[in-house]
Amino acid sequence: MLTVPAYPAEISSPKVTIAVTGCTGYVAGSIVQRLLVLGHTVHGTCRDPKKADALKALPGGQERLKLFTSDLMKSGSFDEAFTGCQYVVHCASPYTTNCPKHLAKERIITPAIQGTENVISSVNKVPTIKRVVLTSSCAAVYGNPTERGAGHVFDEEDWALAPTETVLPYFYSKREAEKRAWALAEQQSRWDLIVINPPGIFGPPVTDRADGTSLDIIKQIMAGRASPACPDLGLGWVDVRDVAAAHSLALFTPTAKGRYVCSAGSTRFAELARTVAELFPTRVTPPSMTVPKWLLWLVGPLAGVPRDMVNNSVGLPGPAFSSEKIKKELGLTFLDFSTMLQDQVRTMTDLKLIA
Repeated sequence: MLTVPAYPAEISSPKVTIAVTGCTGYVAGSIVQRLLVLGHTVHGTCRDPKKADALKALPGGQERLKLFTSDLMKSGSFDEAFTGCQYVVHCASPYTTNCPKHLAKERIITPAIQGTENVISSVNKVPTIKRVVLTSSCAAVYGNPTERGAGHVFDEEDWALAPTETVLPYFYSKREAEKRAWALAEQQSRWDLIVINPPGIFGPPVTDRADGTSLDIIKQIMAGRASPACPDLGLGWVDVRDVAAAHSLALFTPTAKGRYVCSAGSTRFAELARTVAELFPTRVTPPSMTVPKWLLWLVGPLAGVPRDMVNNSVGLPGPAFSSEKIKKELGLTFLDFSTMLQDQVRTMTDLKLIA
């Protein structure tokens, strides 16, 4: 059963075979779950299928989920998984915002770009594939919320300006990997490329193996580490279940085209922490102040907040995004902020990810 009910475009689609890369990840897991419930066959790729047993336990997993060993850095690694598929969702990509600068290229940038090249190389070998949906990010859309002027609303026309290989390297990796995907898509005419660009993704994971920044954020809040003070940080947000629906709609809406910003809204870290505290008052104390930017700049790296993130986000207005294109062209609607956080905390508790 789907928390976000199936949209007409999903219901009317014939049952097909779809490959999902990085299937054990937080976002990919929700995509796999949705596609299985809709009745499709899923070819899930990951580095170690033995660690994907929890996905097999999803409804339809035993019958219609096939797991394949693949590696972003190995050419031809996706050939077998893509064989017989009509669609590919490329979700696998390295994620960290706290990587030592001298290792960023090796650990983040090269795997993101080369992984995209290897995935598309395999797509080009499989004549049955007609569409690729790439999980990109709003990190490819903006790097600093003021980089295009105060009050700018970011949309599909924008590309991040602030990131470089040494400043916001994760943002840089998402921008460059997406640009590479578009360049490769333009070199052929058999399949088309659709890109989903979400901001901070929250909401309930489907397995206890899922990783994601929002899971870590909720763990920190539930452990009391956002009180009495938290960073003065603005961020966009969207429920992972809506992100999964966005990918599915991008697959099955024939008129889908181009990039789609997938943001339900923007908030500040303190508001997020206060909302969790309001929802679970016996478990969480809300923050009463924010950490000064100068202090976070000094101690942030010790707490996993690198200085380039502090310089480009803390104390600045939160990013504003337009999701009008995805609402109009794909018909997507969004779950609300409180429902997202309440369901996430309850699910993480049930999965013993938090006490």
